[in-house]
Amino acid sequence: MRAISLFSGLGGMDFGFSEAGFNVEIANEIDLNAARNYSINCENTLMEVGSIQDPKVFKKLTSVRGVDLVFGGPPCQGFSVAGKMNPADERSQLIWDFLKVVEHTKPKIFVMENVKALAISNRWTSIREKLLKKADDLKYQAAIIVLNSSKFGVPQNRERMFFIGISNRIPVGSDKNNLKKMLYERAE
Repeated sequence: MRAISLFSGLGGMDFGFSEAGFNVEIANEIDLNAARNYSINCENTLMEVGSIQDPKVFKKLTSVRGVDLVFGGPPCQGFSVAGKMNPADERSQLIWDFLKVVEHTKPKIFVMENVKALAISNRWTSIREKLLKKADDLKYQAAIIVLNSSKFGVPQNRERMFFIGISNRIPVGSDKNNLKKMLYERAE
């Protein structure tokens, strides 16, 4: 199975998806030091260094077609309770750039990770609604769920939001709540 990694950092999510059988073909990281370390950790993956908003970087990322998965964790500072919780924070806008890559590459599945607050805070209700609407417009059944890393063998009690979309080309049932129920059942 083929994948694209966005906001890759040192490759933590990449390692998990690789262990699950995905071949991460191309990754993107804006921080040069993180990208260098990523390339050491994931030597078989092409690392595209730079901003996802840079047209040259975006073009390279979206030139990869036929992928099964696009995944990543856009910066969370603008949504975090530990931050300013500022919707105008330019880093908060990167969730939409993640979805632009999804729109252009049309993977079977996408997985976006972010802070728990984005999933549960009333302050972010309109953002969640827009995310789900955008996924629907792109022809994905999508759900926003919160998972705790301690339930997945990680020695840390850390809750994170996951925005998961499955292409309408893949049958998961007609009930919109079916995907969310299925994801929670598999997570337990």
